[in-house]
Amino acid sequence: MDTRQVARAAKEASDKLAVASTDEKNAVLLEMASLLEAKKGKIVDANKADMADVKAKGVTGPLYTRLLFDEPKIAGRITSLKKIAALPDPVGQTIRSDLRPMGLQATRVRVPLGVIMMIYEARPHATVNAGAYCLKAGNAAILKGGPEAARCNALLDEMWRASVAKAGLPENSIQVVSTSFDETYELLGMNDLIDLVIPRGGPGLIKAVTEKSRIPVIKHFQGICHVFIDESADRAKAQRIALDSKLLLPAVCNTAEALLVHSAHLAWLPEILGELDAYGVEVRGDERVCAAFPKATPATKDDWGHEYLDTIYFARVVDSVEEAIEHVNTYGSGHTDSIVTESLENARRWAAHVDSGVCLVNASTMYCDGESLGMGAEIGISTDRLHARGPMGLEELTTYKHVIWGDGHVMGTPEDWKKSGA
Repeated sequence: MDTRQVARAAKEASDKLAVASTDEKNAVLLEMASLLEAKKGKIVDANKADMADVKAKGVTGPLYTRLLFDEPKIAGRITSLKKIAALPDPVGQTIRSDLRPMGLQATRVRVPLGVIMMIYEARPHATVNAGAYCLKAGNAAILKGGPEAARCNALLDEMWRASVAKAGLPENSIQVVSTSFDETYELLGMNDLIDLVIPRGGPGLIKAVTEKSRIPVIKHFQGICHVFIDESADRAKAQRIALDSKLLLPAVCNTAEALLVHSAHLAWLPEILGELDAYGVEVRGDERVCAAFPKATPATKDDWGHEYLDTIYFARVVDSVEEAIEHVNTYGSGHTDSIVTESLENARRWAAHVDSGVCLVNASTMYCDGESLGMGAEIGISTDRLHARGPMGLEELTTYKHVIWGDGHVMGTPEDWKKSGA
């Protein structure tokens, strides 16, 4: 199909998905889970071939890491599909219902957004997550994966089509496409058929989509995330949180990139930085960090607000919670930021003044995660303010409409109508 046919097919599918039953949608997800289990060997082989091609082209680092879709990751997607199927269906939920003084019952009801296009690099697991979330929320999906995962995504496309067809829903409910740049730009102009675009990837991808799209965009942008060790912080908590926020999954968007430490802890700073160093973390620090920990590399201005997606920490000493908040709001990306503190006042100040989608208190940045927050997984983490912010689950993939119930209600009288007619 050409791009117009792809978009039109998604639009036609969305009309039927909007009124599909919860059982029908869940049947698709559970069938996809079964197919992932049955075909995991083929998926792994396709992924290995994709990774070999990318490696031969000299691609390393975060992009290469995010491309991996091995058996443990497939098992994780199977679990997520089952969890998403078990979640309440947001479509049709009544958000609000008021009996108005004139006797009208005014309700606000959740409805699907329509057709969602997602554009992303690597991440074959996103082909599973995004398709599942869009469909459970009653939306058709156009999934534009990167060429790095071409073989794996082609196989996942076949599996999605088989799953929706078996449940009796339109085969084009989920389309995994491998369009060229020009074809992708064509799709981004079809605001009459596509309702929302979600890009996930590096700055270049986000910039290109935002500039080219005539469709509303929710950006899943850089994760320049911080951990701030406050003056009152418990040392053991601080060390665990600083380590976990960087080392658990260094290549994901909610990994911490900057460590801010209150100057009250200067005497203790070599210990925590030494432990990071022992785990293979490169520390790039400001003057006070380098003076306290000579193994640190002097930071440049490029390190202030940089997304490494690697075992590198920018470290800075600050003199107050206010200075830490100012740093986060200046150099962060509005993604995920954590404070380690025993001061309730400072915790509340952090939560109130840090301008990020996720503000954590005494917890690792790894908890900016849809599964941890009861969403099953997430389609991504929005760094925008509208229409969603932070991890996006099912509710964030819906909008609402007003349904008003009356009993012959009219606002005017026959005399009013006569005046208008005259």
